[in-house]
Amino acid sequence: METNDQQQADSLFEAMQNDKHQLLVHLLSPIEREAIRQKYNAFEYSLNNTKIQISHQACKQLRQITVIKIGVFTKLLNDSALYLVGDDARIQMFLDTPIEHHNFPTRVFHTLKQMDCYTMRHVIDLGRSRVAHSRNMGKVGMQILDQLLKRHECDFLFV
Repeated sequence: METNDQQQADSLFEAMQNDKHQLLVHLLSPIEREAIRQKYNAFEYSLNNTKIQISHQACKQLRQITVIKIGVFTKLLNDSALYLVGDDARIQMFLDTPIEHHNFPTRVFHTLKQMDCYTMRHVIDLGRSRVAHSRNMGKVGMQILDQLLKRHECDFLFV
């Protein structure tokens, strides 16, 4: 489970560094952004010249809050026909392409179809935990999805 948490932290860190995803900078609080920069390791935070020690446990809770916040915000944007990925037509095309065109292994393809996922946008809307806990997805299926999303620079949306 810890590797999944580390992948999430790395994904958020990369998204924060990417100029195309600067909307995250405005969505997250300064302490959430600093936790991402520290890759959710314990750190010292300065608040109005007062030093605060942020423990590893507090970082884990901050990560959970951040993932929930990004998930809710992404759903809000999708529901209102706005997209977090902005004007990048290549990403929009990837999200709207039917899953048949992504050459998934048979098991992964049928698992996604059983969950009524017809495009990658449907997969992202379901969210990582629902897809990961679905019957027959497994670690290999999740790795395939993660690699595909990372290759198309959409992995930060899959929370």
